[in-house]
Amino acid sequence: MTATMAQRTPLSREHFVYFLIFLAACLLRFAALGAAPLNEFEASSALPAAQLAEGGQPPLGGQPGYVLLTSLLFGLFGSSEFLARFLPALFGVAVAMLPYFWRDLLGRKTALVLALFLAIDPGLVAVSRLAAGNMLAVAGALLALTAWRYGQPALASGLAALALLSAPSIYFGIGAALLVWAMLRAPLQVDGPALRKAAFVFLAVLLLGGTLLFRVPQGLSGVGQVFSAFFGGLNSFPGLGVLTIFLALLGYAFPALIFGGLGALRAWRQDESVGKILSLFAASAFLLILLNPSRQAADLLWVVLPLWVLAATEMSSYLHAPEEEPAAAIGEAGLMLLLAAFLVPTLARIANQAVSPQAIIVLFVLGIAGLATALIALGWSRRSAFMGLVWALALISVVFLLSASSRFSHLETASANELWSPGPAAGHFGLLLTTVDDLSFWDQGQADALPIEVRVESAALQWALRNYEQSDSGSSTLALAITTAEGETPAEFASYRGQSFALSAWRAWEGWPPNFFAWLLFRQAPTQTQQAILWANANLFPDAEFSVQAAPEGTTP
Repeated sequence: MTATMAQRTPLSREHFVYFLIFLAACLLRFAALGAAPLNEFEASSALPAAQLAEGGQPPLGGQPGYVLLTSLLFGLFGSSEFLARFLPALFGVAVAMLPYFWRDLLGRKTALVLALFLAIDPGLVAVSRLAAGNMLAVAGALLALTAWRYGQPALASGLAALALLSAPSIYFGIGAALLVWAMLRAPLQVDGPALRKAAFVFLAVLLLGGTLLFRVPQGLSGVGQVFSAFFGGLNSFPGLGVLTIFLALLGYAFPALIFGGLGALRAWRQDESVGKILSLFAASAFLLILLNPSRQAADLLWVVLPLWVLAATEMSSYLHAPEEEPAAAIGEAGLMLLLAAFLVPTLARIANQAVSPQAIIVLFVLGIAGLATALIALGWSRRSAFMGLVWALALISVVFLLSASSRFSHLETASANELWSPGPAAGHFGLLLTTVDDLSFWDQGQADALPIEVRVESAALQWALRNYEQSDSGSSTLALAITTAEGETPAEFASYRGQSFALSAWRAWEGWPPNFFAWLLFRQAPTQTQQAILWANANLFPDAEFSVQAAPEGTTP
């Protein structure tokens, strides 16, 4: 049934809260968006977009929708890390604001709670800050569903076409929806004329939008490339292990698991159709992810989103003043917050020690929390005790999620111990570019004027050096060259000066981190790096002549 647009109402406290949530979503997604360098996975999609903007005809890969749209931004404003991540961040904000358009179905309080948690969820924030099509796929599907509900079939079909072109993860959503429909055997009631109009627009967007008005003919194969990438994996990025997938859910979406699970139980117990559909969708999507060997943490958005809807429904049922024993609920909430404030530093001390007697303190604190809740329930009111517990856990969840999400706005969050981006983390390209610009300025009087020969297979390195002239392989006299640090020094660089830098970094563990609390609180775990070397001709340095004259016989400067 088509929903009707809500009547315009004057601004209220509800709108003001939505505005604050919107600001929080923007801040978490756009703050320092271009500060961190692109990693291998991001650069594998941003590079074709930059080449397309410059008139090239590169292969579009498994994310043609993202490549085509980002190439338009690059063509208008030039390529940059910020613009490479701009569209995912924009669509990520749109997802956080979607509950506003479903509040007639969800309820106003539930929609507000849902919007808050979608705005600060670490997984949604991480994927929104990823230069890739994953967020475009998820947001496009949800926006299409919303547009269809409001009687906009043309807009819905265009957004659906965008979702289908954006990333292979769209097929997890499609597959989960088909499984739920098959299990429920629900009849489809579709308006024939609206469906024909939607199908026409869908094909038109695939044909015209997928080729940028026929300027990129290879875009015609976009749907097939996305489908093949779903089964064949994302280039050379291996899928995560099953245990690591569970770790991603536990470490980033623990509140959604707990409250979403309670919401699912309530839905089945009370025979609520929407809750049952959402729980089946989350379970189906998770099953499909586990069965796919190319699984990535970003695919879990199809699980996290329905869990948050269920969690918001459960939480909102307790976010009001209790009818009886309000002091008991307030006292329960205050005690739980006090115990949590004591528990977190204890967990931090455990994180700094492989084996710690602090673990006994943790069990003791949890025991006190359980005993206090039981006593309040028996001595005052069970409902009030549970309400106070939910209030405290909701506030703790907000702090937990904000702490995890805010990491992504700092440079150190390019850490290999974050799970949401496939492949290795980016290396220290800032150090590399600073050195190259200094050498170029000393020799040519301006930055990025010296040609560089790159002998390393790295999309991230090619992206970082995209504005620098590339030397022809085998040039007789090289000013600058980059090689891996493995093996012996090439003989031709015996008279060069070299500086090593981290090319990439990745986790040195599989499945489960050696110290869970160190990873959970600080993302600390063993990592390993691949080193590369920037070789510079000795003549580029200001002291080159002195070095050559002063060098003893038989040595190199």
